[in-house]
Amino acid sequence: MGFLSSSTSSHPHVGGKPAAVPRRARPGVLYMAVEKKAFRQDPLPTIKDFNRRISYHGKRKEFDAALKVKGMIEAAEALDTGIRRNVYTFNAWLDACVRCGRTELTSEAMKEMARLGVKPNIVSFNTILKGYATGQKADLENALALLNEMRRLDVEPDVLSYNTVLNACAEALEMTTAKKLVVEMLKNNVKPDDFTITTLAKGWMTLKNVEELDKLLLLKIKMESGSRTLKCRRPTAYYTLADGYIRSGRPRKAVALIKSLLPHHREDTDGEVFSMLHEIDVAVDVNTFNVLLKALKESAASSLSAQKVLMEMERYDVAPDNITYITLVDLLCTNGDMELGEATIASLAHSGFPTTAAMYNALIKGYARMSPPNMEKVFEIYDAMKEAQDGYSPPDHVTSACVVDALARVGDVGTALKVLQEAEASEDFSARPRKETFNALIKAYRTAVLKVRTIEEDEFDGDEGADEFDREHLAHYFNAARRILIRMRGFHDERVTPDVITYNTAIDICAELGDVPNAEKLYREMIEDKIRPDVKTFNTLIKGCNRARTGLMEAFKWTKEMSEMNVKPDQYTYAGLLSASAESKDVPRALEYFQETLQAKRDEMMRFREEEEESFLQLSVHPSAYVSLMKAFSNLGVNGSKMIFKLRDELQARGYEMGVSGYTAIANCHAQQGDYNAVDATFDEMLRKVKNIPDSLNKRQQSIRLKAYCKGNNLPAAVQLFFAESDPDVAMYNTILMYCCDAKDMDNLVRILRRMEADGVEPDERTGVSVKEMMRSVAKVLKSFDSRFTSLILQAASSSSPPPVEQEAM
Repeated sequence: MGFLSSSTSSHPHVGGKPAAVPRRARPGVLYMAVEKKAFRQDPLPTIKDFNRRISYHGKRKEFDAALKVKGMIEAAEALDTGIRRNVYTFNAWLDACVRCGRTELTSEAMKEMARLGVKPNIVSFNTILKGYATGQKADLENALALLNEMRRLDVEPDVLSYNTVLNACAEALEMTTAKKLVVEMLKNNVKPDDFTITTLAKGWMTLKNVEELDKLLLLKIKMESGSRTLKCRRPTAYYTLADGYIRSGRPRKAVALIKSLLPHHREDTDGEVFSMLHEIDVAVDVNTFNVLLKALKESAASSLSAQKVLMEMERYDVAPDNITYITLVDLLCTNGDMELGEATIASLAHSGFPTTAAMYNALIKGYARMSPPNMEKVFEIYDAMKEAQDGYSPPDHVTSACVVDALARVGDVGTALKVLQEAEASEDFSARPRKETFNALIKAYRTAVLKVRTIEEDEFDGDEGADEFDREHLAHYFNAARRILIRMRGFHDERVTPDVITYNTAIDICAELGDVPNAEKLYREMIEDKIRPDVKTFNTLIKGCNRARTGLMEAFKWTKEMSEMNVKPDQYTYAGLLSASAESKDVPRALEYFQETLQAKRDEMMRFREEEEESFLQLSVHPSAYVSLMKAFSNLGVNGSKMIFKLRDELQARGYEMGVSGYTAIANCHAQQGDYNAVDATFDEMLRKVKNIPDSLNKRQQSIRLKAYCKGNNLPAAVQLFFAESDPDVAMYNTILMYCCDAKDMDNLVRILRRMEADGVEPDERTGVSVKEMMRSVAKVLKSFDSRFTSLILQAASSSSPPPVEQEAM
């Protein structure tokens, strides 16, 4: 066995270049010497040779090989060969541990250093700190503790130390701690650098905190202004901040920032901060323009504006790269300019510029985003890529993700599975599917659930809506998605293991099914996998509670969890709580959460106050919040009708569609007032404006019409409507029975009870309330009924009590 371990070749190459072999380290010298305990060869390997070898294996993430070399050093020390471990030995070993994910061994190494009297230096601490940027709070606490230990040992943290801990803060989203560290840096005269800015920007963009990104931009400008040289500044921090604005939903601000760096466009930008950039010359590069194109795409800019960016690049003598053209094609396809996108790729290929799979992937995404998705073109491009037709680039792992995502949009699970299997069988490793493809497949299962489900459960009273779809069939989709997730968890490659999108999509399937236990189980697995949930995770869990009608307290449990996970609620969180309050008939809480929804949206509007006016129109509260509040007020009977009509007027004033739930609530209010003409007009309007109304909604409509006739004292029409209904439920029976009793209409009362008996509809407590006042008259007639039915009626009447307010479930 030679010095090069079995895990490395005798002719090692890294990235096509020969890997450096440590000086004086030759095959046979080291291993044989240690194994034979004879260090008499000349020249002997030195501690520097050992250190280099540990570093070499660490950089290649060959932990076992690095560990073996470490063992050899310890053996050499035991043989009294004069070889002794020094701080560089330990630093190399610490780096190997961190790179190989074995950070638990770093504390042992530090103890060993103390035992041997080797004093750690700044590199030792910075290396260990690097291993704590995992996103876990416990590791961040360890990083902060190590920073204090450095000071105790008189090792002053440098900018790299602070940047590494700031990176740990950003990964854990503990940005309050990060701000305190920046203050400490400045207090200790440690000057922030570009990495400080980009690291902090990473954390704030994840939290979508535009105000803090603004402060970072100002800090960066002050750093530049305080420097002696104002020429040829690197643009990295600027375009990272611009990317932060894009990710935070402020793409137009990103456009303004990048244009402020370009002398020819500075007159197009305003604002005090951007004007300060006019005094600084920044050497813009291709990445700067690529971020500008991305910002234009996200701000729904025209295809012409993207083409102007290419002209600007020519003016600044910046050559476009693959990312430039990929983003350009993506922008064109996002705008629906598919022909122009295809023509751009064809032109590149004709001019000899190497086209990539990413460009064709953008075309696939563009055709998938059409309404409806153009699956014919999707597979035309996909098949051409697989067969490498007409210069098409072969598919990569993103290609399969794009195709499966297109199939997910139409709910074609079968074909999506075939595409996944094709990708898995590919001989080209780069085309093997990664987590994006698996996530898209889980999304396909979710779409399939939505397609099979013909009725939204919250549109109906009781369980009648739930009976309209096959729960076992839908559970099959969840089980299939669950198997995909379990399979992903079995991989040891972070490119395939589940992420927050994976779990959010799987939880959403549970939410649509009202399967709260499995949704919670997935959430616990998510935490176990050390995946940080986001606001969408909790919003989906709350939606599941609403689907299952588990009550407001179950929804509250997730808001408490949000607080513990430091996840800030958004307008959709409050809208979910509003819906839960409405289902729980808790009108005060419903009003409270409606106000919270409005406030959350108002806060979002304030963050966009510098955007164009059209942006404000896009920030109105979602109509579902108004409809949920309608449901809450419907529980107040006549007293709630006035507020429901006001909410309707608000929806119409904003140009919103009310949907089936909204129209049903309005029709119910008209029925409460006995205005059956208005009821019919409301349902007629719903038929004109709402698409895909389920047929089973007819029973709910008939029930509302029945109440309208009864409330309007048109009992003959009510009786006629009732007997025309083929399968009335107990709610319809109770409605007509009550008004027959009010009208002292004994003949129709008996007819209805006869039908109730014949239909096998069991009376409930409400039935007892309806007939209680006429029990003396009814009792004689009941003697001719079936004894069991008679017993049920008498029992219901004796145990019933009048309801405080007539309540209508939505």
